[in-house]
Amino acid sequence: MESLGIRGVPLDLFKDYLSERTQRVRIGDYLSDERVLTYGTPQGSVIGPTLFLIYVNDIGMLTLPKGRAVMFADDTALVFSGNTWSEVYERAQSGFNIVSKWLRSNLLTLNNDKTHYITFSLKGNPSTSKAPPYTILAHTCPEPHRGQCPCTPLQKAHTVKYLGVIIDKNLGFHEHIDALNSRLRKLMYIFKTIRCVLDTQRLKAVYFALVQSVLTYCITIWGGAPKIRLIDLERTQRAILKVALCKPYRFPTALLYREAEVLTVRQLFILYTLLKQHSLLVYNQTPSSVKRRFNPVQRLKLLTKHSKRFFCHMGGFLYNKVNRVVPIFHLTKAMSKRTLTNYLKWLNYDDTEAMLSVIV
Repeated sequence: MESLGIRGVPLDLFKDYLSERTQRVRIGDYLSDERVLTYGTPQGSVIGPTLFLIYVNDIGMLTLPKGRAVMFADDTALVFSGNTWSEVYERAQSGFNIVSKWLRSNLLTLNNDKTHYITFSLKGNPSTSKAPPYTILAHTCPEPHRGQCPCTPLQKAHTVKYLGVIIDKNLGFHEHIDALNSRLRKLMYIFKTIRCVLDTQRLKAVYFALVQSVLTYCITIWGGAPKIRLIDLERTQRAILKVALCKPYRFPTALLYREAEVLTVRQLFILYTLLKQHSLLVYNQTPSSVKRRFNPVQRLKLLTKHSKRFFCHMGGFLYNKVNRVVPIFHLTKAMSKRTLTNYLKWLNYDDTEAMLSVIV
């Protein structure tokens, strides 16, 4: 903590808080004896998670071969890339060894049962779609690691759930969309119950809290999936709106969204992609920035159609396209969100799909 700038009285307070702490455990009617905590922090303390983050923060500073660590709270992912599978596995094993050594040096234990690895590749590409049967070992034996060792191999997974998003090996997000659809369909009973006691405005408030908040979570990541994969999700969204507003089964879709004053799933993807791109830009009042044909974002040149479904391409593509029709570059985030929402509400299905023509 001293190396992070915490010195003097604040450091003394932490030393006093962490030194000679005792803790006991109750299981049912049994209460254990008090034991002194030699390492770690008292369980259940408010400051415990913050101290843990300070403790493991150095993992993000480790130098990994063609890889990097992505951390959020106590969830850590290591990402490696290479031109061949053997190259990727070699780098992954080397990088994982570096992290495992750091954990042992800092008196932390890796939970092998909760540690998995997944290989990402393009679907349909015979050279990359099927990874060779390599293994990654969680080494606990002394270095250097030579020949056969009894260390536990990590389990390979075809999908992983990271921060609430189900990521599959082809980055198609099919499993995540299916899980999202199943989760939302369970809400129809709630709206069927409360529609009798709430007015339209309060029903919309409940919709935004229970439905749209779920739809928009990380939508900039999975929302670029092919439209055929989003059909069931949009049908579920429409079914919830029809139940909430007491509309018949064959009520026109366009009128439904117009009356409910909400955006479709595809329009939500456009909105949040634009807002994310807008937050990344630095406003510069130059003569060129006020021209109608001004492109605020320099787009990346990507080689595959699959890569164009992600924010790295869609952010700049959509922002430059919309900014020519609805100038938002000079607006604040709140103003741009209000302006874009009003603009997208009046787009019909064909206009929305035309805006996303690059990924259809």
